[in-house]
Amino acid sequence: MEFDPQQLDAHLQELVAQACGCAPKSAERQGYLQQVHYWVTTSNRLWRTNDDYYTDALQDMWEYCFQHVEDYAPDRAGVMTWLDVNLRRFLQRYRDRRQRNLKRHQSGVQTNDGETLNPIDRLPARSDVSPALEMFNRTLDWLRADPEGVLQKTCFRKRAEINAQVLIQKRFPDKIPWRAIATEFNLSPAEATDLPKFYNRRCLPLLRAFGKAQGYLDS
Repeated sequence: MEFDPQQLDAHLQELVAQACGCAPKSAERQGYLQQVHYWVTTSNRLWRTNDDYYTDALQDMWEYCFQHVEDYAPDRAGVMTWLDVNLRRFLQRYRDRRQRNLKRHQSGVQTNDGETLNPIDRLPARSDVSPALEMFNRTLDWLRADPEGVLQKTCFRKRAEINAQVLIQKRFPDKIPWRAIATEFNLSPAEATDLPKFYNRRCLPLLRAFGKAQGYLDS
């Protein structure tokens, strides 16, 4: 079985709700959480970086979220967004810990002139921006600039304010729930139902085309 992004978010919310309805540490709860882990992992939509501590941060995220599954608030974000936020939090912890350890082990080198040099300063400069973050920032720049004007011209039901540029920014990367977007634009029930279809049919192909042109996605 495969889900589109909207269906997957709904399915994950249902699994989390079912897990919360089971007794803590029960086999039933673990079964639902294992399904969450399976669908999230196979979707390849979870935030990724090339940091060597990514796997540790990922494991910490899963343990924390599954131990605090009742903290998930479906009215605030999708399950994938909730997991992403916690994953980035643990990544930042590892990043901060590494920086503290680096500073702790730094030692000065005394020159003949009495000047103290930091050996770290003698290392080649290294970008702090990971490839994933660089890709993310370039994609956001493209969204905001819309250099060819295609995004703004791709409108939902001739409503200029509901265009591909607006919708992709709302769904990438925060994945604002469709019901919240429908409320914001005062959509009718029929329009609210059609909006995700429009997004998948007209907006996502534009995002994928950009990704392929930049070499982020396979052709």
